[in-house]
Amino acid sequence: MSTEHAHTEPSVWGRAISEWSRRHPLATLILVAILAVVINCYPVVFCGRSFVSPACAAPTVFDWWPPMPGMDPATEVVDRHESDSGAIMFWCVPASFVESRSLWEAGELPLWNRYCHAGQTLIGQAISMLGDPLHLIVLFGHGSAVAWDLKFLAAKVLFCIGLGALVFRLLASRPLSLLYAVLAAYCGAFFYIENHPVFFVFSYAPWILLSALMWLDRNTKARTGWALLWLLANVSCFNAGHVEAAVDLMGGLNLAALIWALAGCRSAAERVRVLAGLAVGSILVLGLTAPTWLSFLAALPGAYTVHNEAQVTQLSPGFLAGLFDDQFFLLMIGKRQASRVPGTSLLVLTGCILSVLHCRCWWGDNFFRVNVGALVLWGGVVFGWVPKSLLLAIPLLNRVGHTNTDFGYLLVIHLMIQSAYGFKYLVQDLNGARVVRDLWWTAMGFAALLAVYLLGTRHELLPWGYLLCGAAGAIGAPWLFLYLKRQGRGISLAGWGGVVALAFLPHARFGLYTVGNGDILMKPGPRVRLDPPLASLEKISHDATGPFRVVGLDGNFAGGDYPAVYGLEDIRSCAPLGNGEFMELVRNFPGVHFDTQWRLDVVDPDRARPLLNLLNVKYLLGDPKKFDPAFRGLERNDFKVMENPEAWPRAFFEDRVVPFTSNQQFVDYLVQHGQQPFIGLASGEIAREPGLPALTSGGAGEITAATNYVLRPNSTAFDLVSPTAGVVCLTEGQAWDFTALVNGQPRTVLTVNQAFKGVYLDQPGRYHIEMKYRPRYWAVAVWLFWSAAVGTLVFALMGVWRGFGHRNCGAKADAVHEPIH
Repeated sequence: MSTEHAHTEPSVWGRAISEWSRRHPLATLILVAILAVVINCYPVVFCGRSFVSPACAAPTVFDWWPPMPGMDPATEVVDRHESDSGAIMFWCVPASFVESRSLWEAGELPLWNRYCHAGQTLIGQAISMLGDPLHLIVLFGHGSAVAWDLKFLAAKVLFCIGLGALVFRLLASRPLSLLYAVLAAYCGAFFYIENHPVFFVFSYAPWILLSALMWLDRNTKARTGWALLWLLANVSCFNAGHVEAAVDLMGGLNLAALIWALAGCRSAAERVRVLAGLAVGSILVLGLTAPTWLSFLAALPGAYTVHNEAQVTQLSPGFLAGLFDDQFFLLMIGKRQASRVPGTSLLVLTGCILSVLHCRCWWGDNFFRVNVGALVLWGGVVFGWVPKSLLLAIPLLNRVGHTNTDFGYLLVIHLMIQSAYGFKYLVQDLNGARVVRDLWWTAMGFAALLAVYLLGTRHELLPWGYLLCGAAGAIGAPWLFLYLKRQGRGISLAGWGGVVALAFLPHARFGLYTVGNGDILMKPGPRVRLDPPLASLEKISHDATGPFRVVGLDGNFAGGDYPAVYGLEDIRSCAPLGNGEFMELVRNFPGVHFDTQWRLDVVDPDRARPLLNLLNVKYLLGDPKKFDPAFRGLERNDFKVMENPEAWPRAFFEDRVVPFTSNQQFVDYLVQHGQQPFIGLASGEIAREPGLPALTSGGAGEITAATNYVLRPNSTAFDLVSPTAGVVCLTEGQAWDFTALVNGQPRTVLTVNQAFKGVYLDQPGRYHIEMKYRPRYWAVAVWLFWSAAVGTLVFALMGVWRGFGHRNCGAKADAVHEPIH
C-alpha cells in the first residue's frame, strides 16, 4: 500500500460514512443510540450481569447470604447508593410472574392479586405496568431476568433516540443530536434509578415533548402520525410503573409544548385550535388509561398507604450542585435518600452556563424562553422558591411526599435541553476573545455552585481528585473541540480521541461496570434464575387439602410479595395501597411487628397463632437453624418448614354469628377463641340481612368447610353444604369490590371477620358459590377505554383520508400544469 493511499483512505471512509449518515439521519441516530447503550451497559449485554440481580437488593428469598438459592456464596454485595432497588425485586418482579400467569395460563387480565395481604387490588396499585408496551417483553418472557434486562436495555435505547431526536428538532444540528444520543445513555439520573421502575417512566419523557412539539406545529408533515405517537408516549409513560413521576413528567412536558405552541400562534383562532387539539388528545389519554387511574381512585378511599398525611419535601438551594453530579447528594450527612433528586452531569452544567452567557442570542427562540421558564418553575418546586403551602393545597400531589424527586426528573430533561443551546452557540461563534471570556465565566460558574454547596450544607469530605477530573473534562472537552475546529482542518483521529476522553470524565460514574470501586460505580450483580427450585416449597406445593397461605419468618421472603413467584400466598406485602381493614386487623395484633411504613413481620408465631389460624396460614418458613416447639416441624432443608394444623379453612359455613362493635373487640375475641373458626359481623352488617339477628344467639355453631375450590386470577369459587341457615366466610379481602353468585344467583356480599367477605344463606342446601373481583367503576373504566380507542381509530383514519386527499390534489395540480410537448 502506498503512503499516499494510507493517508487518504481514512478520509475516504470518513466521507463515505458522513455521506451515509447525512442521507439516513434516523438510521444513524438509532445506530449511535444502540452503540452507546451497549457500551454503557456492557456488563448486562456481554458479561451475564443483570438489572434485576438479587445481589443489588434487600433479601428476596432468604434473610442470609446469598439471598437466592443457586447463587454463588462468594457473590459480591452490590452497593445500591441509596437507590430504592428493593422496589423492583420486592414488588415488580413478583407482580410480573402473577401477571404473566394470569394472561397466558388463565387468559384473564390481572386485576386482583391473591398472593399478598390476603388478597388486594393489583391494577388499582397504578404501578402494575400493564399498558406499557415495553412490559410485553417481560410478560412474554414470564418474568425472567433475561426479559427484564431486555426491557431495561430497550428503554434506555428509546430514551437515547428520543433525546437525540428532540435536540435535532429544537436546534437542527445533526452532530449535536448524535452527541446527545450518547450523553443520554450516560445521563446521571440513571445512577439514581439504576433499576427502579421510574427508569421506564423517565425513558418515555423525551418522546412526550418531541411528539407534542411536532404535533402542535402547523408546519409539520404527517401531523396525524405525530399525534398518535404523542398518545402512545403519554399512555406508555403513565402505565410504566411509577404513576407519581409519570403524572409530573406528562403534565410538565405537555405544558411546555402548549405554551410554546400558543406563543407561536398569530391569531386567536390558531390558539383555539391548539387548545382544542390538546384538550381532545388529553381526553383520549384519560380514556385509554381509565382502567388504571379509575381503579386506583376507587381503591384509595379507606386504603392503607404510607402517604396518608399531607407531606411535601423540598430542598435548600445549597443542594443545587447535586443536580449536576449526585455525588454531592451521596456525601450529605443525615437522611441522604430523602435529600436526593436525579442528576445530570458536569458537562451538562458547562452547556447550561454557556446558554446563560449567551441567552440574548437565543431569546428570540420561543422554546428557549419556555425552557428557561420551566427550569425556574420546577426548580422552585424542588428547591423551595415555590411556596410549600401552595403545593400542600394541591390534592393527591400533597400526599406523594417525595415531591423533590419526582419533579427532579423534569429538571433533568430541561437541563439537558438547556445545555444543548449552550453547545450550539459555542460551535457557531468561533471568536477567540469571546471563547476565552466564556471559559473564564464557566470556571466561575463551577466555583460559585461549589461555594453554595460548601457553605449551605453539612457533608462529608469532598473527593477533590474526582471532582477536579470531572470539572476538567466538562470544561476541557467542548473547548478542545472548538480549538481543533478553529484550525480549519478536519479533526484527526487523535483529536477526536482527546475530546471523547475529556467528555467521558464527568460521565464515568454513570456507566455500568464489572470491576472498580463499587462505592462510586454501578456494578450490577450476576443474572440468575428468579424462581429457582426450592425443595421445601416443592413439597408443600403438593398439599391438596385446600388452599392455604404461608408466611416467612426471620426476614425470609422479606416484604411478603416474593412467594407469588412460586405461586404461594403470603399475608404481607409492600404494595403502596393496602386493604385498610386488613391492615387495621393485623398491624397491632400480639406477636406481629409493624414498622409504621409497610413492613409487617411475625416476630412471635406462638402469640400470633390465632391470627395465623384466621388467615389460613398453614406453613411457616423459618431459619433451618432455629426451632419453634409450638409448631410441628416438617422439613429442615433450605427453609425450616413448620406446619400449623389449627389453620382455618379458606372458606367455611357457620350457623351462628358473633356480633362485634369494634376492631379491638374482635381482636380480643380472636385471641381467646382462635383455635376454632367462627363468624364475626359488625352490627351494620347484621342489619343488612333480615335473618342474621336470629343467628346471634345460642352456643357454639356448626362448622362446615368448603370443598372443590377453583382459584382463578380474579375470582374464587367453591362448593359447600349448609345444614341450616347461616353465613359463609371466604377469608379473602376487599369485600366491597366483589360480587357473589350463589348457585348462579347474585347475593349481597357481607364484610365478615372485620376484613373479609361472605354471604348469608337463608336455607339449607348444596351451594356453588363464586366471588368475582371487579374494581368499583370498572364498567365505566372499560367504557371509557373502548370509547377512547374507537376515537383514536377514527382520528387516525381521518388523518389518513386527509393525507390521501392532499396527495390526490397534488397529483391533479401536477397534471394541470404539465407542459404540452
